[in-house]
Amino acid sequence: MKRAWMIGAAAALVAGLAAPAHAAERPWRTMPAPFGLWPQSGLTDVTARGPQDVWAAGFEGHACVEVPITGGVPLRLCSSNAIVRKWNGSSWENRNPPGLWNMKVRDLESSASGDVWLSGEKNNGAYLARWDGSGWSRVTPPEPCGSATNLRVAPVGDAVWASNGCLARWRNGTWTAYDTDFYVHTIHPVSDTELWARGTDLPFRDVIARWDGDTWVEADVPEGYTFLLAAGPQGALLSGPGKTELMLGTGGTWTAIPRPPSSGGYRVGEDGALWSADDPDDPDEPGARFYRFDGRTWQSTPMPALARTGFGDTDRGGFDLTGIPGTNGAMVAVATAEDGGPLAMTDLP
Repeated sequence: MKRAWMIGAAAALVAGLAAPAHAAERPWRTMPAPFGLWPQSGLTDVTARGPQDVWAAGFEGHACVEVPITGGVPLRLCSSNAIVRKWNGSSWENRNPPGLWNMKVRDLESSASGDVWLSGEKNNGAYLARWDGSGWSRVTPPEPCGSATNLRVAPVGDAVWASNGCLARWRNGTWTAYDTDFYVHTIHPVSDTELWARGTDLPFRDVIARWDGDTWVEADVPEGYTFLLAAGPQGALLSGPGKTELMLGTGGTWTAIPRPPSSGGYRVGEDGALWSADDPDDPDEPGARFYRFDGRTWQSTPMPALARTGFGDTDRGGFDLTGIPGTNGAMVAVATAEDGGPLAMTDLP
C-alpha cells in the first residue's frame, strides 16, 4: 500500500516521451513462495528495496468459529497469526517481529532510508513495528492511533505518518499529532515536505488534501474529481463519479488519461510506468491480467494461472503489487491462492 500506490514518473509518459524499454507484454511467472507456514496461510502485502530485498507480509493458521446469536445471524469470529518474510534473491528469510500471535496485517511499507514499517490489528487495537536495518522494535502509537484497528503508514524521509483512525507523524522517536476538519484514510508522499491524502468529511464527502510542509488543506483539483487514487514525485492521480477518464496532475497542470480495463487499484514500476490489475476473483472478468500504461494505451499481460485471489481486505485472501528498485521496471506481486496458500509473482527476467 504505498510505494505501491505512487505514480512515480508516469507523468513523463503522458507528456509524450518514449515509453521505457520494459516490454508491457513481458510474461509474469510464479516465484518460490514462503514455505513452512501453518495451514490456511497467504500473503497480503509487499514492499521492495531491491531484487534481493523484497518484503512480504501475510497470515498463517487462519481459523473461524460461529457464535450463535439468539434470534439473529450467528456471529463469525476469525483469527490468524501474522507473518513477515524477506526475499534475498534466492530464498525467503523469516523476519517476524515480536508480537505477531493473533494479529492481522494492515500495512507494510519501506522508506528510502531503508526502514520497513509494519502495522496491524491486535487485541482490538493498533500494532506498529519498525525494522531499522538490523532488527525490529515495537513503536507505541499515540492516542488515538492506539485504538485504530486499520492503521496505515507512510514512511517519508526519516519519519513516518500514521493515518486512518488518527493523524500523526513519528520522527526521532517522538510523535506529533495533527487535527483536521476531515478524516484522513491514506497518505501518499510526493516529497519530504509535500504529501497528498485521501479523506472523507461528513456527510461522507470525499476529500483530497495536501500537506505543504506546515499544514493540511483541501487541494485545488479539477471539478468533479473527488477521489485520490495515488500520488508521487510527479503528481497526483484522481478519479470522480461519472468520469470516463482519470486526471493526472503534475506541476500545477492536469492531464486526462484513459481508464484501464482492470477492476483493481494502481501501482507504479521503478521505471515510472503506471500499472493496474484485475481482481482475479471477479466473476465478470474473463481472466486475471496485469495492465501497464505506455503513455497512450493500457497494455495487458496475463497473471500466472495459479494466481486466483482477491483484492479485498477479507477474512482470507489479499493481493499487493509493487515495483522493484534497481531493475529497470520489474514488478513483484504477492497473493493468497483461491484454496489457501501463499503466492508470489514477478516479471523480473
